[in-house]
Amino acid sequence: MLISEAARRAGVSRDTVRLYTRLGLVACAWRAAGSRAYADYDEAAVELIMNIKVAQSIGFSLSELAPIAELYVAGRLGDAEQRELLEAKLAEIEERRRKLEQMSGFLQAKLNDLSSAG
Repeated sequence: MLISEAARRAGVSRDTVRLYTRLGLVACAWRAAGSRAYADYDEAAVELIMNIKVAQSIGFSLSELAPIAELYVAGRLGDAEQRELLEAKLAEIEERRRKLEQMSGFLQAKLNDLSSAG
């Protein structure tokens, strides 16, 4: 399928599909049509694009996903590796949450000080 169809089915923009392809996260075949070449995406690419979006939504960056995308597609990303990746991401998110709570507490204390001073 052409990039516009792949993008529509995955719920992303064509630019997103182009970016994922350029970064090597998603593979496509190239087909010639006259003097032009068109990227041709299959169902597996659409599914992978949707999985990348889910991974991004839970905090994975594209640079974190790049080295594992090929393993995932090839079915060589085992349960142990997936568990390790998810545990590391959870630890990172928990640390970020802890820091945000500290910042929130600091700001709330400052606002309380300002409210009582005024």
